[in-house]
Amino acid sequence: MSILARIVALLGLILIVVAAVFLAKTVIDINQLHAVASANRSTNFFNPVYNVVWTAGIAALGGLLAGAGLGMTTRRRQPTLPR
Repeated sequence: MSILARIVALLGLILIVVAAVFLAKTVIDINQLHAVASANRSTNFFNPVYNVVWTAGIAALGGLLAGAGLGMTTRRRQPTLPR
């Protein structure tokens, strides 16, 4: 593995951790806003937390699949010819 590949992989892992922290903070903020908004209501209404979590999960899976696809296209083996 080249030094550039290691740097890119480390940067990707750091970005995933940062995204997870931001997602956790967003879920906490949305829960607080939802609690305040529903405090004086007599009816239930839609809670957007689950859409945020699903969106983040789908985006993470898409990033994983895109990265794996790009990695597989650059690591093709040359066919060996019989002698």
